[in-house]
Amino acid sequence: MENYVANVIPHLQQWWPVIIRLAYLIGIVFAVVSLVQAVSRKQRFNRSTAVWSFICAVLLLNLPALMDSLSMTVFNQSSEQALSYSPPSSPGSIYIQFAVYAIASIGVIGIARGLCLIRDTPNQSMNFSRGLVHLFGGILAVNLVTFLRGLGATVGGDVQTYIANIIG
Repeated sequence: MENYVANVIPHLQQWWPVIIRLAYLIGIVFAVVSLVQAVSRKQRFNRSTAVWSFICAVLLLNLPALMDSLSMTVFNQSSEQALSYSPPSSPGSIYIQFAVYAIASIGVIGIARGLCLIRDTPNQSMNFSRGLVHLFGGILAVNLVTFLRGLGATVGGDVQTYIANIIG
């Protein structure tokens, strides 16, 4: 079973550039749509929708820089460092590495999803808070190892020992 998981990990890492390129594509689409809405003479388009769409388009086009700035703000660590996790050599470490990479991939998707939710803020005001939760949750997922180490250092005792044994 370890061989299968070890073979999946490099393929899982190859999806991160694909996800980021999809975010670029969505950002370009949002930018074009927002510019069309901004110059449209029709009154049915709300100008604030165009502004929010353009802001989210710019952030999606700069997704790696956004991830770095959010990671530096929350964890004082770049997202590149967080995405390059290598566990200590211990029994079952390959499963831990797979779980960390899978959760980090979901975190990158969560950040992009949060920006897409923030874009719809003028239509539904609840989407702003949902988008912020997705952004913060995505950053926690990308920086899972740092978050767990910080949690262990805060709680201390047995929790810190267990986290140090599992994550390294």
